[in-house]
Amino acid sequence: MREKKIIYFLLLTFIMVLLTSCMSREQEDLSVLVVRGGHPYDTPEFEEMCLSLEGIKADLVLTSHMERMKAAEISKKYDAILFLNQNKHYTSYDWNRKQYMDLAKLGVGMVFLHFTLSSQPEWDEYHKLVGGKWFLKNYTEDKSLHSTYFTDLTLDIEVKDVNHPVTKGLKNFRMTDAFYGNIYIEPNVHALLGTNHAGISETIAWTHKYDNSKVVYVMPGYTKKAYKNKHYRRLITNSLNYVATGVYLEQKVN
Repeated sequence: MREKKIIYFLLLTFIMVLLTSCMSREQEDLSVLVVRGGHPYDTPEFEEMCLSLEGIKADLVLTSHMERMKAAEISKKYDAILFLNQNKHYTSYDWNRKQYMDLAKLGVGMVFLHFTLSSQPEWDEYHKLVGGKWFLKNYTEDKSLHSTYFTDLTLDIEVKDVNHPVTKGLKNFRMTDAFYGNIYIEPNVHALLGTNHAGISETIAWTHKYDNSKVVYVMPGYTKKAYKNKHYRRLITNSLNYVATGVYLEQKVN
């Protein structure tokens, strides 16, 4: 009888420790690397948004800082990456490109905002990663393919998939920001948000999987009017939590 009591006590203790550990992990903030630079935007308001998102612990760095980090180091320290950066004027080196591919191999979740769609104009694989492309005039001979943009535009946003984790808690809403038209979108992406405004892409947010990473792209994200919009903030929080649940592979990336 005494042995049964000891076994019962040990089992109960083990369960309590396990539950406490799980609760502790659930209460930890999501660790997010925020990568920005290469294009103007409302910087103070963007930084304020990133640093105040519920349940998010954000480290803000420039692209050049991220490029000095190894993918394995990023994967170990951060749950997801939020990109608001652009490179359309400088040569993208092989080691820069490899870093993105290594992150995808490791299953690091990535959220891309606004003008990231026009970054890396001469690297097709980057746009497969993001899920689409904004065509720059200087890199696109066919004028019919040139993408367009509209600033300070107020749109009614439609939630296309109300059951997706990225749109959890969101209903159709209105927001003011910059938006794009005549963009390319990969056929396999899953549409999350849309609009029916003339000249604007019908899909303005999507998700898909690239290699082992979950990826979300959100078209708005250029001005303080977006960063202060409560629906937009919820969208970014949801997106980061969603991609952070991706597959993490325990493998060494050289």
